[in-house]
Amino acid sequence: MAFSPDLFAFTIIEKKTFNEGPLQFKLEVQVYGSGSAKKIPLRVNSVKVKIKNERASSKALQVKAVRAYRDAQVFRDIETMGYSVTPGQWVTKYFRFPKDTRPLLGEEGFFQVVFEGFTVNFSPRERKFQKP
Repeated sequence: MAFSPDLFAFTIIEKKTFNEGPLQFKLEVQVYGSGSAKKIPLRVNSVKVKIKNERASSKALQVKAVRAYRDAQVFRDIETMGYSVTPGQWVTKYFRFPKDTRPLLGEEGFFQVVFEGFTVNFSPRERKFQKP
């Protein structure tokens, strides 16, 4: 019995709490893909971004965009409409990609969530969040 490498799948789930000025929020990123999470490029089938603006926050959190960076220079917009997250609210956005438009992340690839005034990057390979 032979197995195709396309039958393998991976799931990467990470979450972290951030404090940015008067805002306190939780960010969870879930990355689903085919193949191995250790191979380059990383083949992403879907991404889920969950944000909870904590009740301790004094104002709404403004999300401007979600992007997938193939490397440090080349990116693809996933969400550009923008939305707000009021204090105490959870917002979940799920992005499923058609087979021909799936993002491929190189060795330095990452996802970026652009907020009003700051950004947060998530590297699925390192499973870490970074604020530039």
